[in-house]
Amino acid sequence: MGVPNAVKQVRSLASRKVSPRASRRKIRETALVYALLSPALVIILGFSFIPMVWSILYSLTSGGMLGEREYVGLANYGLALENPIFLRTLKNTVQYAVLAVPTAIGFSLLVALLLSQIPRFQGLFRGTFYFPVIVPAVVAANVWAYIVNRDFGPLNYVLGWFGISRVDWLGDPRWGIPAIVLMEVWRGFGFYVILFAAAIQAIPREFYEAARLDGASALHQAIGITIPLLRPVLGFAFIMATIWNFQLFDAVYVLTDGGPAWATATVSWYVYQQAFQAGNVGLASTMSVFLLVIIFTLSLVQLRFFRSDVEY
Repeated sequence: MGVPNAVKQVRSLASRKVSPRASRRKIRETALVYALLSPALVIILGFSFIPMVWSILYSLTSGGMLGEREYVGLANYGLALENPIFLRTLKNTVQYAVLAVPTAIGFSLLVALLLSQIPRFQGLFRGTFYFPVIVPAVVAANVWAYIVNRDFGPLNYVLGWFGISRVDWLGDPRWGIPAIVLMEVWRGFGFYVILFAAAIQAIPREFYEAARLDGASALHQAIGITIPLLRPVLGFAFIMATIWNFQLFDAVYVLTDGGPAWATATVSWYVYQQAFQAGNVGLASTMSVFLLVIIFTLSLVQLRFFRSDVEY
């Protein structure tokens, strides 16, 4: 077949009209897809996108939740940057994330690697590890308050075996953040273990068999095969952990209510205080916009850092 004839046939096929029946079927399939997605889209639109837009608009105004509002431009942004309590809560929030994110992910990855070497009882281990994730935050916080209680908490009781005096975990400014970080690691640990364990199972066994034939130990296989191939999953885990820890509110609200002396307060907690107790919605919205920009920027950086072209 000559080239001109082939070109003519391609043009002829491309110019053929789609039958009305096929067109209607395509429309029905597309409509079904959007119909199935519509509940999730409505939830995302109603509880994420619209509140975000309203927060940005409110940050340009002053006034309470109800009543008249006055446009003040960028004045709230200047007030927020001059507010020592906001700067303190921002510092605390960064400290929470710096301590909790690598600890939770590193420990979870180690446990997932160990689980991959245990063929039996994996379901039991995963269920046990995942249990704290499904416990309501308020319940988990109250359980943790008992564990770290200064006078009768099990943690201080165990430390006493080693001659360590009692620690006022939630009342001492030096120990408030570490105590809450330990709770957040405990709560999120199971989620990351399940995530990493599932990703490890998806890696083809042929890679490990070839490595064993070359004499690679389990440690070398983990470093040379597993962790590099988990790069996209690690990126997802780091992004989600960063978002969750920068939005930390419930544990602080239940355990310390921001105290003592703002030592454990986070930006989310302070936004709540300003919006619903002080009635300063404009300033609260401004601080939430700052938090949004920080989280968005960190997510982009992490997304770029963990980007991988490896497929298996």
